[in-house]
Amino acid sequence: MREAILVTFALSYVGITARRLRWLPVGRPSMALIGATACVAVGTWAGPPLLGLDGALAAVELQTLSLLLGMMVVSAGLSEAGFFAWVTQRLLARVRSRPALLWAVTLGCGALSALLVNDAVCLLATPLVVPLARRAGAQVRPFLFAVAMGSNAGSALTLSGNPQNMLVGRLSGLSYRGYLGDVAWPVVAALVVTAALLHLIFRETLAAPEAAPKDDALALLHRPLLGGSLLGLGGAVAANLLGAPLALSALAAGAVTLTAAGPRAERLLAQVDWGVLLFFAGLFVLVAALHQTGYPQEWLAVADGALGHGPVALTAVLGLGSQVVSNVPLILLLEPWIRSFPDPAAAWTVTALVSTLAGNLTLLGSVANIIVLERAGERLGFWAYAKVGVPVTLASTAVALALLGA
Repeated sequence: MREAILVTFALSYVGITARRLRWLPVGRPSMALIGATACVAVGTWAGPPLLGLDGALAAVELQTLSLLLGMMVVSAGLSEAGFFAWVTQRLLARVRSRPALLWAVTLGCGALSALLVNDAVCLLATPLVVPLARRAGAQVRPFLFAVAMGSNAGSALTLSGNPQNMLVGRLSGLSYRGYLGDVAWPVVAALVVTAALLHLIFRETLAAPEAAPKDDALALLHRPLLGGSLLGLGGAVAANLLGAPLALSALAAGAVTLTAAGPRAERLLAQVDWGVLLFFAGLFVLVAALHQTGYPQEWLAVADGALGHGPVALTAVLGLGSQVVSNVPLILLLEPWIRSFPDPAAAWTVTALVSTLAGNLTLLGSVANIIVLERAGERLGFWAYAKVGVPVTLASTAVALALLGA
């Protein structure tokens, strides 16, 4: 039976990592749900269930999904209030050169992702950055990298910045404030390195001007909704710093935002990427089914003797593993190994930092990368992305770990 579940898990991940399959042309959220259902069904049909329906439902990390949902609602509130469009106009008015604009987008998306969620920032910022680049007379591709890589790097700053950090916060017991204090300078340095390398890699592209269309339309702010969204966001950050549960803070921030939205509340909920929530729910069940087979424990036992418990081994496993099975399920699979480190708190901190920065390595390293390209309608191959992602990730991770002292 466990062999059947392993095969089902593997086939599910082929479908998830591939953009579309001829034999099952569905998206990643649908594939995650299909795979999760198949794993439970196969396990139940083949004999005594390794993971029954109750176990599958219990495997879904509701606190992580609640945190993601709350921050998506706040992000949607800021978008509906005109905040992102207003920021776009201010950037065009104040930033005169294309390289400076690239830096502003990279650092700005990084800062927003630390407060919100990187997937939500990419979802809402990409449709604004594309016309922003065109109005500046620049090619769009460098700015898409800036959105994706800036969001990924900046989201490492907090335990609420991305789904994998939310999961680390749930599993590790690290405090929001303690983690922030440990990684603040390493993440800031990694974000600056990311912007600098993007500038260096795309320096010739940025120097080639294109026709810049004019846009004189003024961005209108819905001040009550903007005030409510900022109040909810500020309250969530303050509560997190004081040690409140991250999921509760995020849901409270979302509730404040929806209250301020009034008649627009349904429109905010329509902007939530429910597919992302379904995607992660399916991943939780898939990984739980695999974990019940005992294979991960056997693999980790073999790896433990070969790799040991050093930061280099942890960094290598996280960096490469994130490209194969994605960072969220990888952390679930590696949880027993990470807990066995001599200093589990330090290991969890490295896990959150490295698994996030590793999202920039390849196109498949982070869901945020896929969101940016699909929202922009840009076609970019695996190797074309890797030519930028590999140097950016290696340099930013090395600088961050050096400052962390790992």
